[in-house]
Amino acid sequence: MKLSHTGIVANDIEAMRYWYMRYFALTSSPRFRNDVTGVTCYFLYWPDTDGAQIEILSYDGMTVNPSANHVAIATGSREGVNFLTELLRTDGNLIITEPFETPAGTYMSACLDPEGNRVEIVDN
Repeated sequence: MKLSHTGIVANDIEAMRYWYMRYFALTSSPRFRNDVTGVTCYFLYWPDTDGAQIEILSYDGMTVNPSANHVAIATGSREGVNFLTELLRTDGNLIITEPFETPAGTYMSACLDPEGNRVEIVDN
C-alpha cells in the first residue's frame, strides 16, 4: 500500500493552488467540480513520480480555519531545506520553525501556507 493523496480544505483554492505549485514544483490537474457533493478541487502532483498528491479543495458554503494537521514535503537534502526556507522567507512567508535536526535525524523547517496550515520542509 501507499498514500494516494492528502487533502487540504481551503477558503481560496486558487491562491493555495498557486502557492503550492510555486514553492514545491507541483503540476495541477484541471479544476474539478462535483455538483452532487458541493466539492471543487485541484490535485497537485510531481510529474516525474507516481507518489502521493495534494488535493486542494473547498466545499460549498463552508469556511474553514487552519487545523492542527500539517503536510511535510521532502526536498532530498539539507541544502534544499535551507534554500527553500530562505526563498519562502524572502517572499514574505512566515517561517515558524528555523531549520534544525530532529532527535530522529531529520533536518527540517516549517512555514505557514497562505491559509495558516503548517508545512514542514524536510530533507528526506
